[in-house]
Amino acid sequence: MSEKGETILDYIDDIRVAGDPFKEPANEYWALVCLQIGLESLFAHASKLEERVRKEIDPEGKVHAMVRGRIPGLNGLENALLTSMFHWYAVSACNYARLVGAIARQLDDRRPTPPEYIKNVMPEVLSFRDKIAAHFAWSTRNERDNDAERLSSVFPQLAWSGDALTVAGLTVHLRRGDKISDSGAIRHWSITKVHKQLRSRYWRGEDKE
Repeated sequence: MSEKGETILDYIDDIRVAGDPFKEPANEYWALVCLQIGLESLFAHASKLEERVRKEIDPEGKVHAMVRGRIPGLNGLENALLTSMFHWYAVSACNYARLVGAIARQLDDRRPTPPEYIKNVMPEVLSFRDKIAAHFAWSTRNERDNDAERLSSVFPQLAWSGDALTVAGLTVHLRRGDKISDSGAIRHWSITKVHKQLRSRYWRGEDKE
C-alpha cells in the first residue's frame, strides 16, 4: 500500500496520504484496519459457503441457475447466518468507503463529499445498506422510502444467481389505490464479487490466503 513515502488509500480514484499511517495506526486509520479485517473475514466465510453451493448446483460450471429461498447445500442456520453476513458486510463496507472519502475530502475539498464518494464506489451495496442493513425500511416512515421498498426490505433476500450467492435480486412492484411503486432502487449484489472489486481499489498487493 505504501509507495515512495506515501500511502495509497484508493488506487482507482488516486487518493494518497503522506507517510505510512498504517504502520502504527490510530483513530481513523485504526478504524480502517479493523473494518478491513472484518470484511476479509466475511468474504472468506461467504466464499466457503458459495463453493459448497456451487458444487451442489453446478459442479461442472455449465449451468446458469437462479434459486431463491432455501439454498441447496446450506442448512437453515447457514441461510440465516449468511443473510446476516450480507447486512454486516454492507454496513462495514460503507463505513470503510465513507472514511476514505472523508480523508480525501479533508486533503482536497474539491473531492466528492463522503456520501457522494460511497455512491461512486459501491452504489448497489449502499442501496442495500440504506434500505435494509442499517435499518429495515419497513420499520420506518422515511419519506425517501416507497411502499414497495418497505415491503421488500423484510422479504427473504438470499439467492443463488448465476454463479454467486446474492441478495436483492427480486424487484417488488406494488399498487396501493392509485399509488404505484417498485423496489428497483434496492440493487442486486454479491459479497464475493464486491469484495474482489474493493481489493482492487483499496488493498492491491497485499498477501491474501
